[in-house]
Amino acid sequence: MLTEAEEDYRIGKFTGSLANAVMNAKSEAELVKVWRIKVGLDPPDPENWPMRLGSHVEKLLLDERVLQTGHPIIRRGEIVDHPTLMDICVKLDGYRVFDRAVMEAKFCGAFRDRYEIFRYYYPQVALQMSCTGAERGYLVVGQGTANPIEIECVRDEGYEAELLERAAAFLLCIRTFTPPCPLPPVIPPDRWRTLDVIAEPTNWSAQLLQHLENYGITADAAADHDAAGAAARALIPDDVGKVFAGPWLLARDKRGVVSIRRKAV
Repeated sequence: MLTEAEEDYRIGKFTGSLANAVMNAKSEAELVKVWRIKVGLDPPDPENWPMRLGSHVEKLLLDERVLQTGHPIIRRGEIVDHPTLMDICVKLDGYRVFDRAVMEAKFCGAFRDRYEIFRYYYPQVALQMSCTGAERGYLVVGQGTANPIEIECVRDEGYEAELLERAAAFLLCIRTFTPPCPLPPVIPPDRWRTLDVIAEPTNWSAQLLQHLENYGITADAAADHDAAGAAARALIPDDVGKVFAGPWLLARDKRGVVSIRRKAV
């Protein structure tokens, strides 16, 4: 959670949590609620268990990723102003020098969809990338007792421009004491990168190309294999559970599906 000094620093500022609101708000009431808090008409939402838990686990999530990857995560808790725009700032959970990436830690419900997590929190990471000049960003996500994972957030100029334009509009609403109007939610850019390993070879390009060559060579044999198996299974009468055929055993499971495997020697 933010210290009192950090809370004071954020007065009148557009921050990472506001980025999520202006890019994801689905109703006027949802956006006006955060505006009323920002201008001081309403108090912030009281701290609850999920908020306390997330704050407590944040350091643990980042430390675990350091153990898993061997790459330090620094600049924890650093507040960074946007280099060219006034009153826009972010508070970093961390920054990884290895790949010049901002790191945003989130502890979410065990059954929450990962794409939903990516889509909801991408604006916050996008603003951090804009403020720091980072080349990429990652959500470090913990869910239940599973190991933390990283969800990549690809930097996108068009999305970033829209975010900063909405940030400027929201700041104007704060300064003029005018309730904001929501705009349609913006879908984040695809987090998967596109690579051409011929034009821009990687350290695994040669292995990939060799595997793909073998994949192509064995395609016909694989198709013949599947067709032969399907034909053999189709011959088994519905009332037969097992068939011994030399080195082969065909067995029907509880669902009625016939499998083929070699008998144990």
